[in-house]
Amino acid sequence: MVISMTNRLLALVIALALSGGIAAHAAQAPQRPLAPIALPSASALPAALQTAASRITETATGAIDPSAAIRSAYQRNRVALEHLRQQASQLKGSAHPTFNQLISDDERALTELERTALATTRPVASSTIAAMDQLVGSAQAELNRQLSQAGAAKTGSSQSTKSHGNDR
Repeated sequence: MVISMTNRLLALVIALALSGGIAAHAAQAPQRPLAPIALPSASALPAALQTAASRITETATGAIDPSAAIRSAYQRNRVALEHLRQQASQLKGSAHPTFNQLISDDERALTELERTALATTRPVASSTIAAMDQLVGSAQAELNRQLSQAGAAKTGSSQSTKSHGNDR
């Protein structure tokens, strides 16, 4: 019963955020329609819904209070970078400290983007948020690349071990 009520409440909050975001965007820029949001597979649906709701909320907030939208995106992206850092614990050898350094550099860049944007009298939320999201996206792509290389190396070493065992 509690889960059902929580899900209903979440659906209501998402619906309100979505309609509020659309209304705010339409009032701010009727000549620029909202970009469609592509949702991934069902297994990642809760995270995708949270991300979509965050982006819609940031768009709506950006129309009213760009500084608040930038701060919200900063927090969301900071959390995303920390999750990537945790996922990178799977990396072995020098790849793990190297990736940690990349995340630290990205965190500094994220902080600098936020400070620069908030230092202006009327910050442009959309471009700042896009730049912040791009930082996280490139870190995610790098982690995926390193994890796939580690997986390929692991598969290659197990294949060579099997082939050496068959030669005897």
